[in-house]
Amino acid sequence: MFESVKSNRISEYIISQIRNAVFEGKLKPGDRLPPEHQLMETFGVSKATLREALRGLELLGFLQVRKGVEGGAIITEVDINPVLGCLTNYLHFKNPSISDLTQVRILLESYCAEKAALAITPEEIQRLEELNEDCAQALKADDHGKNRKNEIEFHRTIAAVTQNPILVVLIDIVENLLDGTKEILQPDKTFSEKVLAAHKEITAALLRKNPDQTREEMFKH
Repeated sequence: MFESVKSNRISEYIISQIRNAVFEGKLKPGDRLPPEHQLMETFGVSKATLREALRGLELLGFLQVRKGVEGGAIITEVDINPVLGCLTNYLHFKNPSISDLTQVRILLESYCAEKAALAITPEEIQRLEELNEDCAQALKADDHGKNRKNEIEFHRTIAAVTQNPILVVLIDIVENLLDGTKEILQPDKTFSEKVLAAHKEITAALLRKNPDQTREEMFKH
């Protein structure tokens, strides 16, 4: 499955080979990599180089290194959080403006809202209504942190209704950036009240299962 490597960046080639084996289905979550000494022999590398590569794969979320008799390097399914963290960090350094965020939100979230109107369940509607109520209570208590959290969860919930993993990830990234922006700008209570009013209109349109109206309400929001 693997080949020996010779390069000044050997660990990156090891990472690439193991990652490609996962992509090709040769390795699956739960599979255990061969013992350390066998991997060293296969790749033709030192223990330090191998461990550097395994640590890199662990940081990328491709495997978990366990200790003990039942330990070893175990292939894992990549979790969304490291991915979101890396992309969010990257975009922060690009200094996206509020206008940039708004353009992307109009494109993505209006589409998500339209699709969600056709697929949303009573349980998901109830979840949105609960978030709206939690926002109302947080505003009364001047709990701005909880309010922001609920506002963002509202949009994530709608994205999840589409069951499109790419849309879910993209919305999550945008919402994380928006949360950071709100943390800096500290919008006042009036702004948050307008957000809540818009969320209620969106929820009502979703309840009526009206795609056009839901898209329009999200666009206005």
